[in-house]
Amino acid sequence: MAELRREPVARRWVVITTENPKGPEDYAPVKPPPASDDADGTCAFCPGRERMTPPEILSLRGPGDGWTVRVIPNKSPFFHIEGEFDRRAEGMYDVMQALGAHEIVIESPDHRKHLATFGPSQIQKVLLAYRTRWIDLAQDPRFQQILILKNYPGVYNRHPHAHLLAMPVIPRRIDEEIEGTLDYYQRKERCIFCDIIKEELASGKRVVAETPHFLVFCPFASRYPFETWIIPKAHFPDFHHLQDNMMEDLSGALQMLFQCFYRLLADPPYSLAFHSSPCQSRFHRNEYHWHIETRLRVGLKEGFEWVTGFFVNPTSPESAAAWLRGVK
Repeated sequence: MAELRREPVARRWVVITTENPKGPEDYAPVKPPPASDDADGTCAFCPGRERMTPPEILSLRGPGDGWTVRVIPNKSPFFHIEGEFDRRAEGMYDVMQALGAHEIVIESPDHRKHLATFGPSQIQKVLLAYRTRWIDLAQDPRFQQILILKNYPGVYNRHPHAHLLAMPVIPRRIDEEIEGTLDYYQRKERCIFCDIIKEELASGKRVVAETPHFLVFCPFASRYPFETWIIPKAHFPDFHHLQDNMMEDLSGALQMLFQCFYRLLADPPYSLAFHSSPCQSRFHRNEYHWHIETRLRVGLKEGFEWVTGFFVNPTSPESAAAWLRGVK
């Protein structure tokens, strides 16, 4: 029998199949092209080719002269920082200019490294770059939402990098989470995410790891096989208020999780996203609780999901958490 579970924040339904459940061995590794040593000299993100990219916005440097993390504008941005909104109607439809910012965070000078092979100190530098740019972009009153998105391997460039976007609107997923959070708070006067943390710690079945400041767990109604969240145990609505000691702790949690993915599922492709509250005070919701969501791009999406909006997950979060705990 399959089990129908309701995700409590956005209140969507997920089917967890219990007949013929899938384990790590059932997900054939999706092997990207071999990581090149960049001998042909085409990667614009590698050291020595800084002139091949737009001028950098931010650069973190180590003891020597070389950079450890660079932030540059995207050459093909989804959002453009120049111009006006130009809101208008086209018949019954609403249209506006895609005003915002789209930056690339080059996470390492090493073309072949990634989150599973970074040391915690390098991850901490990446988080510092994220936070620095987030704080700067959030000061622009035109922007309502800041997002950090990362796909591994990259679609157009395998050099380790992430996308940082400032948007003039609040994405549907964040809006749904805020609505669910506020509804829960009005009914119970508590943060739903804080209650989820308490529930997961009490149960322990879906916990992958716990650090002094963060919980790593597979959510109860996981949409994807091995979906995993990292969430601060203390209530914080915004990622950019992350303190330095928490940043060090978070870097260790990220390294641990992606090393588990790397060992258990043979270096799988993945996506990662930071969920934080909207950045302008008129949209700010202190009831929100920021977190990181990760999903592995393994398995096939079924037509049923596309038609109904229900997600179908053939690997229960309890099993996924147990496998991930077993490879630490």
